[in-house]
Amino acid sequence: MSRTMGFTPEVYKLIFWDFDGVIKDSVPLKTAAFDQLFQDYDDDVRKYVREYHLLHGGVSRHIKIPHYFRTLLDQELSEEENFEYCQRYADSVIEGVIACPWIEGAREFLNSNPHGQQHIIVTGTPQNEIEHILKAIDLESLFSRVFGAPHAKPEVLAQILAEMKMEPEKCLMIGDSMTDHDAAVENRVPFLLRENEENQEHFAFFDGPKVSNFLHWLF
Repeated sequence: MSRTMGFTPEVYKLIFWDFDGVIKDSVPLKTAAFDQLFQDYDDDVRKYVREYHLLHGGVSRHIKIPHYFRTLLDQELSEEENFEYCQRYADSVIEGVIACPWIEGAREFLNSNPHGQQHIIVTGTPQNEIEHILKAIDLESLFSRVFGAPHAKPEVLAQILAEMKMEPEKCLMIGDSMTDHDAAVENRVPFLLRENEENQEHFAFFDGPKVSNFLHWLF
């Protein structure tokens, strides 16, 4: 499933990491949680919810949930209703994310940091939640910066490149969704796809480097 011929991570000074589906194998858990929110609706609604989530993996739930109600049910949620749905979602996933399996090699690579690179998290998970999760899984100290929602990924990459006066080609974005890919392309940052069964169809067009895990980075 990997295509990394000629790809060497050590040439990059800074690596932007998505979290779900890149460091932790948490995408199926979160997909199921979105599906559960709409369990009382018909199969077409639930199918759209699942597929949209997989395609837009890095988009905050605070944006996705109102989108689902607006697009599928012609209903505008109040701020209070959106908060309630988001809280129900959070309650069902946070501990699951902490406990779920790692993407093979990710934790070991980050802990060893063999090339002395700087690592930054850029995720659609809310800021307070990703900080809690990283602390719980002992990764908090391995990232120089952590950006969760409401920070948008394209803006985060642009901000860091400007602050650090970093050339885009010296950075790498690792992600598993079109949101990650588009943020990288918008900022001219090389993109590495963490490929899985769910995103293969969406990335049929992509001819850049792909990995299914990071075990080969440990040698």
